[in-house]
Amino acid sequence: MFERYTEAARRSLFFSRYEASMLGSASIETHHLLLGLLKDRDSLITHLLADARVSADTLRQLIYARVGAGASPIALSVEIPFSRNVKHVLQYALEEADRLLHDPIGPEHLLLGLLRLEQGLAWDILSESHVALAPVREALVMHVSATTAPPEILKMLAGLVPNEGPRARRTGNVYFLKALDGSRPGRRLVVDYPTAGVFSSFVEFNTAADRPPGGRIQSIGPLSMQGVTLPQFALVLEGFLDTPVMLDEDLLASERYDIELRGTYDNADTLIPALRDQMGLELIGSL
Repeated sequence: MFERYTEAARRSLFFSRYEASMLGSASIETHHLLLGLLKDRDSLITHLLADARVSADTLRQLIYARVGAGASPIALSVEIPFSRNVKHVLQYALEEADRLLHDPIGPEHLLLGLLRLEQGLAWDILSESHVALAPVREALVMHVSATTAPPEILKMLAGLVPNEGPRARRTGNVYFLKALDGSRPGRRLVVDYPTAGVFSSFVEFNTAADRPPGGRIQSIGPLSMQGVTLPQFALVLEGFLDTPVMLDEDLLASERYDIELRGTYDNADTLIPALRDQMGLELIGSL
């Protein structure tokens, strides 16, 4: 179950079990999990909370004040199960990692899972502290996009070899991709894709002649993709826009489409209406 969990995420689960035992709880609850996430002071969690203008120490004090003295501690040798709410959080963490196209599941995804649950003591304290799902998710996307190399799928689709190593920090919008009601000729749902897990594509990118292969992509289109998921398509858009592109929560990440986009576009102002008119996809920039 925890094969995809990073070492840091597994430590967080261990510490949550420790907190539950010290507080004499018969099950690991959401606030124990949050306490476990707050143990690592140098983790990404600390930076995400700082963006929300709250400290780990403050959250820790609020939890202990709300829980009180509790029952007598339970021996560490006694097995303590996850509560139903925490099991939901673990499932949400998996879904958040998949939605953001992150293979490993880290403490940051567990935090997103706690915020998605919208119940339990951890969520009560986080919401009272003005820590909300959408801003934390957006901050995570910006952090990952600024500190990791371009996705391998983008290299394959674009036929480019971008500069290796960390990308320069990008500022500005995060784009959200959502689907409009009704079918569009440029986006056709594939009901029975014969080679599941594989897609073919023709995607034309152009870079300035005086720029290295890792330089900024100057234009995109025409574009034709078969059996592609919307998360994969979002990565193509991200490569051109040089801005993180996230899927709207209502979009099904596993559905496959045949996608076609006519024309060539050299800026977001011309690409966005083309996506809407030809493909029924709305690309919305956050403020």
